[in-house]
Amino acid sequence: MKPSTHFFKTLLACFFLHIIHSIIINTAMAVENNSIEVLQNDPSKIYGKVVDVINTGSFTYIEVETNNDKVWAAGPVTPIQNGDMIGFSTVMPMPNFHSKSLARDFSIIYFTNVYMTDKGASTAASAKDKIKQQKIFHPNNTNKSKGSGEVDIGGYLREVTLDGLNGETKTFSALKGKPLLINIWASWCGPCRAEMGSLELLSQRYNGKNFNIIGISTDDYRDNALSFVKQTKITFDNFLDHKLLLENMLGAQTIPLTLLVDADGRILEKIRGARDWNSLENIASIGEVFNINLIR
Repeated sequence: MKPSTHFFKTLLACFFLHIIHSIIINTAMAVENNSIEVLQNDPSKIYGKVVDVINTGSFTYIEVETNNDKVWAAGPVTPIQNGDMIGFSTVMPMPNFHSKSLARDFSIIYFTNVYMTDKGASTAASAKDKIKQQKIFHPNNTNKSKGSGEVDIGGYLREVTLDGLNGETKTFSALKGKPLLINIWASWCGPCRAEMGSLELLSQRYNGKNFNIIGISTDDYRDNALSFVKQTKITFDNFLDHKLLLENMLGAQTIPLTLLVDADGRILEKIRGARDWNSLENIASIGEVFNINLIR
């Protein structure tokens, strides 16, 4: 008995479906392998398989196994699992870092603003929304409740005398007339140390021109703050907090904390967590908040 025409049609349809399915699978694998190859061949990135994940509620710490070693990274809270293939930048290494939130030491850890996967950046955002989206990440470097004297967004900074570390003593009123970026840090804070290089680069481009930049240390001991300023060769003005006065007023329950203040002393934004302040995205975001064009 000869097979029916219907049987041959069904067999032929299954054959073509198998071919199409194979093409789709092979194409997807080729795209994925190409993404992997791009990350693996980028000397400014570390790429490997995740073997440990620790979420603190503010950072996602991951241990990554590369071809040669195992390394740790800390970045914004990201849904990552063991076995995921992850890439991240090597531009912010922190040797001999002690994490207070984890109560452990790392011989070296890389702080990153974004984890890269085969599907792209885990925290992609437009320049317009960059700062507002970044505000959702709250590093747990300190664990203090909100101070009763905190000035919220939209409020004006109260007059305070600022004790100079690498410059003269000033007041907030003396800084009026231009927009102001205030960065609150401490010498023991790993993320603070990690972002300071990019903040210095931002200062070299814009400080005293389009807007002013100052830093405020919450260190308990002046010598520790001075040592950090000298070690990092910061050129913009830094000041030392006294008796938690500035910490409470600015709302620095967690650090690093960066405030964007208008020319009249009104707080426009509060950004918590370390950033690459010299990136085009963050520069564009700062310009948008200050309503000035910084990208020319």
